Amino acid sequence: MKTLLLALFAVVLLSGLAFSEDKIDAASGATDKYSADKAELKKIVAGKKVLVVYFSMTGNTEQVAKDIAECFGADIEKVIDKKSRKGFLGYISAAKDARFKKLTEIDPVKLNPSKYDIVIIGSPVWAWAMTPAIRTYITRNKDKFKEAAFFITAGGIAAENIVPSMEELSGKKGIAYVGFNSKELKDSSKYWVKLTKFLESFKQK
Repeated sequence: MKTLLLALFAVVLLSGLAFSEDKIDAASGATDKYSADKAELKKIVAGKKVLVVYFSMTGNTEQVAKDIAECFGADIEKVIDKKSRKGFLGYISAAKDARFKKLTEIDPVKLNPSKYDIVIIGSPVWAWAMTPAIRTYITRNKDKFKEAAFFITAGGIAAENIVPSMEELSGKKGIAYVGFNSKELKDSSKYWVKLTKFLESFKQK
């Protein structure tokens, strides 16, 4: 009975993990419009220091983070989770820790967020929640954020469902936020339109 309950629990959690294994196609799909607008996008945050912080397991969130950093000329910090999340048991552990808002052990960060005007934080969605690594990063550094923005990648969960918890934890209302589902990540044109809209929203801040 215990084994059966564990299996059922695993199925429920894994259904919300949103580990999108499909590699992002948007990275190689940079359009002529993107190339032409890159200089203009950098002007949006001219005079401000921007840091992009992210955790990524499959590479999707990492690619979005790199695209944002390139467009804004920002520094970038990858959060490393010391706990193994590989294999079936690793996935179960990841889902459980995310769902129950657990912290984890992360590598020491290299960049001090207090030195930046804007910190843009990105996370995949695991079990309908931010990842333990990003939860840990925010918890440890929230007092150092001047302004914050957020982005998420997920199988199908909208950013509106995840970002509020990131805002609450950080104590910062996001100046902008965006979420990418698996379909958008695989469609370069839709991806760049949405990403550009997110970046251009910083003009109003």
